[in-house]
Order: sequence, then structure tokens, then C-alpha cells
Amino acid sequence: MAGEGPHRIKICVMLPRLRIGGAEMQVLGLLANIDRLRFEPHLCVFTRGDAKMEEAARRNVESFTCLDFRWRKLPVVFPRLVRYLKRERFDILHAHLAMADSFGRIAARFAGVPVLMTTEHGKHLWKGRLYLMMERILARSTDMRICVSDDIARIRVNRESTPDEKLVVIPNSVDPAPFRGAVKGRATVMAEFGWDVEDPLVVTVGRLVVAKAYPSLVETVSFLKEEFPSVRCLIAGDGPCREEIEEAVERYGVSGNVTVPGARRDIPDLLSACDVFVLSSIREGLPVSLLEAMASGCAIAATTAGGISEAVRDGESALLVPPDEPRALAGAIGRLLGNREFAARFGENASRVIDERYNAAAVTRKIEDIYTRLAAAVRGEDDRSA
Repeated sequence: MAGEGPHRIKICVMLPRLRIGGAEMQVLGLLANIDRLRFEPHLCVFTRGDAKMEEAARRNVESFTCLDFRWRKLPVVFPRLVRYLKRERFDILHAHLAMADSFGRIAARFAGVPVLMTTEHGKHLWKGRLYLMMERILARSTDMRICVSDDIARIRVNRESTPDEKLVVIPNSVDPAPFRGAVKGRATVMAEFGWDVEDPLVVTVGRLVVAKAYPSLVETVSFLKEEFPSVRCLIAGDGPCREEIEEAVERYGVSGNVTVPGARRDIPDLLSACDVFVLSSIREGLPVSLLEAMASGCAIAATTAGGISEAVRDGESALLVPPDEPRALAGAIGRLLGNREFAARFGENASRVIDERYNAAAVTRKIEDIYTRLAAAVRGEDDRSA
């Protein structure tokens, strides 16, 4: 039960919407683990998202607000957002993802919210000159930007001129428990897709977007098929690149090997069943799916994109190859498939890293420390001006 004391720090956590994605899962993890005796979390989203994720969020917040944002309604919605932030008298705005980062911080300044924070989940290399100019202006009134990897922090310094003192690296995290209690079992998972239980199974999880380079993964499977003819590759996720992936499946002649079943809610079962988890990304922050695979004790083959090599070490907890080299990735996967003891050792090492560095409860404590420090600094300034 939430605490009722008068000194809880009141936080508005803001997202464009709740959908099945890495950043959104991080927000749900934060809300599930935050100390409700010390903090009063509220969630504000711009548009409706996944109903089950909204239901999970509502259980862990004081209030859930949807702005029903539409671009054509901007002149109406933006003042509504300012009024909401002013009326609720939040101590902190904590915004996630680009739209909430920008509109949220601007509205919060109009509303007089004392502390502005963001979590930087991606590289955002798409930002053009005008957007970068806006970011530099907003950085002056932003108190802290949490970056989920060193790679992202360097980009915020070099491209957006964010001062070092306004940046902190706190990685994404995962609650390992669900990924160590899979229910279905390998035989059930394989039977669902009509595969033999002995077929080698490679799994990847993520949004079907350009950064994940899934057509390159399909080519990887075509090379892998030369050594492992019955290999199965499951690409679990949904997104705008689905048609491009399906075209690649036909082009490389692997329709019997690669399956794209859409978004799934049984990720722990899929990871538990797989022989190798793979990431073919050409751009990344710190992918949550990688942490989930690590928590599951999967053998991992991945590229060195973004923060991947910060989470797993080549030759110790994963096999890593350069991005966009499908034959090299096929070689890494093949090494793991061909030596089960070797693969199991990597999985054990990766699982241990989760407990040591990426446990959701421990990472939440780090964010709470920032909330407490920034809120105390504002109260101190208020006391001196009284």
C-alpha cells in the first residue's frame, strides 16, 4: 500500500504512450520497484497504447493520465498539459522518449515544475539541426539526463553539448525472476511452431525496425543453414519493417527456417527454449531484450553495436562480431550451437552479470537517489530565498 506521509516526493513520469518496447518496459520496472513510502509516482502518456501494459502501470501509480494527443490538436493539448502539471504541483518531471522529452520539458517549465529529468534510451542520431538547437536550449533548464549506456552519454556531450555534470549513466535493468521461471518448456514451444524438439533454435526479440537489421539476420540464417540445415530462427516482435523482413526470407530461401510471429507475451518461455539468443543490430542503446536473454541464462551471439559490448564481454558472456557482417554472425552462432558445454558456460556468466549489475531493484535505488538529491537541492534553494 502507498504511504500517506506528507513528505513524499511527487513525480510525473511521462511517455508518448505505453507499448511493448524496451523504454516502456523500463518505465514499468521503475514504477514497480519505486519506494512508495518516499515517492509518489504519477504516469502521464500522450496517447493510448497497449491495454495490458496500461493496466500494469495503473497498479503502481497514484494516477494515470492520457492527454489524447493529436498534432492537429496541439494548440489545445499543450495548454492542457501545462495546466495538468501546474495543478498537480509535481516536484519532478521524469520524461522518456523524444516527444515526451521535448513537449514535456517545455510544458513543465511553463508550469513551474522545479526539477526536470529525462532518460535517454537511444542515440537519436536522426535529430537534425533545428532539433539539436532545441535540445541545447532545453539542456539549460534540464537538471539531469540519465543515459542507459556510455555510448549514449558521449553522443549527448558531443552532438548536443550537454554538460558532463548534467549526465549520469544508469543502465537499463530487468527483474530476473520471470526469466528464471518459464512454464511452457522447450517441447511445447517447438510444437507450437511445428518444429522437432531437436531442431536448433535461435531467437531474437525486438521491434521490427531498421536499427535491428533483421534482413541481415535472415541472410545470417542462410549461411547458418549450410552447417545446420534444420536450424529455426524466431524473430519475435512487430513494427514497420515486417514486410522487408518477409521479402528477405523469400529472397534468401529460408522460409522453412525463419518465422516472424509478431509481438509475443511469452518471451521468458521463448528464451528458455532457445539454444542461442541473437542480436543483429547496427544501432542500439542498451537493449532490454539482451538483458532478458542474459537473465534467462541464454548463450548469446550479437554485434558490438551501441551498449551491447558494455553489458556482455566477448569470449566470456557472449560472442560478439562487428555490425552488418552476417557471415561472421553465422560463425558465432554456429560455434555456440556446435558446443553445448561452451554455450552453457557463457549463459551462466551472463546470468551472473545480471545479478551483479542490471537487477531492476538495484537500478531503481540509483534513480531514487537522484530524485532525492535533486529535490533536496531545490528545497535548499527555496529555504535560502525565504
